[in-house]
Amino acid sequence: MPEPLSHPSERQFLSFSEFLAALLPALDREGVCFCVLRNYEKFPAENIGSDIDFLIHPSDLARAIRALRSVAGIRITGYSERSWVAHAFVEGVRQAPGIRALQVDFLWLLSWKGQTYLPTEAILQAAPPRQTGNLKFLVPSPVHEAIVSLFASLLVGGWLKEKYFPKAQQAFAKDRPGAIAALQTQFGLKQTARLVDAVIAGDRKKILGCVGPLRVSVTLRGLMRRPMRGSWAAVLYFAREIAVRFSPRNVETVCILGLNGEDKTMLVESLAPLLQASAKEVEARILRPRFHGARKSWCKTRTDDFSGQSKDGYFSSMAKVLVWLFDDWLRQFIGKKNLTLRICGCSCQDLLIDPAECGYNGPVWFARLASRFSPSPDLWILLDPATRTEGLELSAQTVRQLEAYRSFVKASKQHIILNAGKPAADLTEDAYTAMIDMLAQRTNSKLRNRF
Repeated sequence: MPEPLSHPSERQFLSFSEFLAALLPALDREGVCFCVLRNYEKFPAENIGSDIDFLIHPSDLARAIRALRSVAGIRITGYSERSWVAHAFVEGVRQAPGIRALQVDFLWLLSWKGQTYLPTEAILQAAPPRQTGNLKFLVPSPVHEAIVSLFASLLVGGWLKEKYFPKAQQAFAKDRPGAIAALQTQFGLKQTARLVDAVIAGDRKKILGCVGPLRVSVTLRGLMRRPMRGSWAAVLYFAREIAVRFSPRNVETVCILGLNGEDKTMLVESLAPLLQASAKEVEARILRPRFHGARKSWCKTRTDDFSGQSKDGYFSSMAKVLVWLFDDWLRQFIGKKNLTLRICGCSCQDLLIDPAECGYNGPVWFARLASRFSPSPDLWILLDPATRTEGLELSAQTVRQLEAYRSFVKASKQHIILNAGKPAADLTEDAYTAMIDMLAQRTNSKLRNRF
């Protein structure tokens, strides 16, 4: 993998308004009928949500993705598809300070476990146009938007999102008959009236008490009125959920190698916030015990037992390797809700190349066996300290370790060797560019196969 020629800091990222000005006309040119579901109040200057939700017909998905890919200056770094929504992660958009990516969702089914609670066609037909500067797009009617915003957390998650509640309460109070009419077919008059009145009254306890009956009602009505279609929708939903949550294809892993544990830790920590929204979940896996329990909103941090400070015995080292290996494979299949990007500051290969750094005191053949059976990352990044140590005499052991690292990564298909002697900011940008290149290439291949 060639070293990047330019840094993201030197690129001209699109502002959020520029991105919208390019995407919305592209969707129109492709003939996609769409509406923006919510959080559009400050368009095009600002996105008050964490992503953009477009409601489309399921037959328009290919055209919608084609329109998104046609926007100049962006790269799609991740794509994940469920039975009701397609998630696209777009790098090259500065929607907020320090954030270089944006999640774009195309929804075609508003449902619970595959059973529709609000028909897409009804929303699109009733959607009024909204003019914002030079941009014109459809938005849901107030009642439909209230239902979508309320049910996204209430029916699906079983909790009430306060951010959207005042607007939903206002819409239901203003048009109570319209709210009941929109939901009556899917939930029945009694359950619908009870929910709408509880929302208008602001009775949160009563609202949460409606969740179970609403779920039962929409499921039974969906299966009884259209048994074949309802059953197939449920099967498709659970099949897609299993594929997303338990398939290693939805995990992208980058492993950072190097002699200096602090360099790896600092790089992992500096990369995680930059990669926010480049994938649904960004997980950072680091070594040092002093970081144990450190968690931030943009990443999940995991600390491994191995470190240069540990002094394990012969058999305890072997036992930890087995636990580590089992955990690595387990995390490939479970423990995620969507597309996940994992940045690791250590791997089983470190046990073979640099066992002292990992605190491993077991037999070399066992470390070699573990590295052979460990999950293979999608990208290797080697921090080469050669430039930093110019003029200094390295020990024979350090030279051997460095050559072992170089030989190992050069034998890998996807790798990059970075100059660890660079300033930290430049090193971070080099690693960031390499990761974005890898993610974009893999996503382009996935989209070509899908569409």
